[in-house]
Amino acid sequence: MSGWVAASAPAKVILVGEHFVVKGSRAIAASIGLRVRVKVRPLNSWPARILSLPLNAEARLNREGYLKGSEVFKQVPVILSELRKRGFDLEPFEAFIESEIPPAAGLGSSAATSAALALALTALHGDPLGPEELSKVTYQAEKVVHGKPSGIDNTIVTFGGGVIYRRGEEPLRVDIKLPPGTSLVIAHTGKGRITGEIVALVLENAEALWPAAYLLYEASDKLVDIVLDALSRRDAHLLGRAFNLAHGMVSALGASTIEIDVLVHKARLAGALGAKLTGAGGGGCIIALAEDSKLDRVVEELRLHSPWVRSVEIGVEGAVVEEGKA
Repeated sequence: MSGWVAASAPAKVILVGEHFVVKGSRAIAASIGLRVRVKVRPLNSWPARILSLPLNAEARLNREGYLKGSEVFKQVPVILSELRKRGFDLEPFEAFIESEIPPAAGLGSSAATSAALALALTALHGDPLGPEELSKVTYQAEKVVHGKPSGIDNTIVTFGGGVIYRRGEEPLRVDIKLPPGTSLVIAHTGKGRITGEIVALVLENAEALWPAAYLLYEASDKLVDIVLDALSRRDAHLLGRAFNLAHGMVSALGASTIEIDVLVHKARLAGALGAKLTGAGGGGCIIALAEDSKLDRVVEELRLHSPWVRSVEIGVEGAVVEEGKA
């Protein structure tokens, strides 16, 4: 397909720290082997056209960035504006979006899409953004989608690997590898959620219960150190226990649902060492740590209660231009 340029970006999971990161505690996030891929090519004239194949959605944009069509692309005018601020004289384009990441699932779908689109457009221009600037552009796009994003999603989908994140500080990149003989399983509740609403609910509950809830934020920050220790020592059982504690804490503040809790407990009953929600909660996905000897049993059990279950690689590369793959 002559004239096409392709870029992709990964999904992410939060191992521990979601919600607590909003008030200054740390979180650990990692990229996973599910990706959004965006192909772009130049057009002779405006409007630009965008098509999302998995969402069966389409939109057009004029030169000024006015969007006509599906609201799932509402962050695209911001992306174009941010790229122009950085000196890109964008020409009209056509973009096709393909995704392995379920939307509204807490896996960073919107951030991965924004990063892949921005990277593809700048690659088409001949000057692809580096990860630092790409993360900044993606963060601005995330504001349109999530209101007050933590900054985790844009960081992990652009840099890949793993990061320790504290709001207002530079993310600390870490090499994240699961303990030998274990796998990470993701299961979707089949229920979407609006991140901003869940974040607001958790904050409301935390503030109503302050200063008791403050202890949960302190505990979550200490749990980051326990997880890092478990990963460095390849201690699968300690990591699983940390997952279980992390789930209990965010659940106590209102992030979980019956659907999430069913998946979490079914995974544990099937032999998972630990399981928890990942992302905002209120729907979306859970992650479970399973020994490879029990992986099939955990996956089979979760499939009885979830429409979408995957065993995924963790710590994959971030946003990249896929030269020669268009």
